[in-house]
Amino acid sequence: MRLRPQRKRCEGNKVMGIKFDGEFSVPVSREEAYEVLSDPEKFAPLLPTYKSLEMQDEKTAIVKVKVGVGKIRGTATIALVLEESICPTRAAYSGKGKIMGSAFNLATAFELTEADGGGTLVKWEGELDIFGKLVSLAGGLIRPLAKKDITRLIDALQAALTPNGEQSASGIQGSGR
Repeated sequence: MRLRPQRKRCEGNKVMGIKFDGEFSVPVSREEAYEVLSDPEKFAPLLPTYKSLEMQDEKTAIVKVKVGVGKIRGTATIALVLEESICPTRAAYSGKGKIMGSAFNLATAFELTEADGGGTLVKWEGELDIFGKLVSLAGGLIRPLAKKDITRLIDALQAALTPNGEQSASGIQGSGR
């Protein structure tokens, strides 16, 4: 897959990069899966700790999520943009956000193919770069928290795309840079 993260390197700031990928199958058509994955108003509320969404235009949403890393708590504001939308095979997002004096960039992409035996195979990948004092203050806690939240997002996507709640394993893999 092709992921197009928006990169920004801040001089003198600590940077943490995290990559994740995986796949799962759902019993709905590619068109039905694409409808959820390519619509920020349907996709964003599936984010863990989702608080609110305000559409700026048909492809851009300002999303707020609650964040807690150790004893540090706050709200992250994300400008989430649907960068690529190819019906019914691909949806890709980029985002820039701020939280507690730090900044982050994210990118995620979903590839949809027909699954053996029917339904849709969703292959996904994501990348998150965090800059600033949050990395200095809570760096060791960020990666496990990110993995937990990605697992929750994938579980929510599977539930949203599965009529009777029958889900397959999310198969999440992660790495840091």
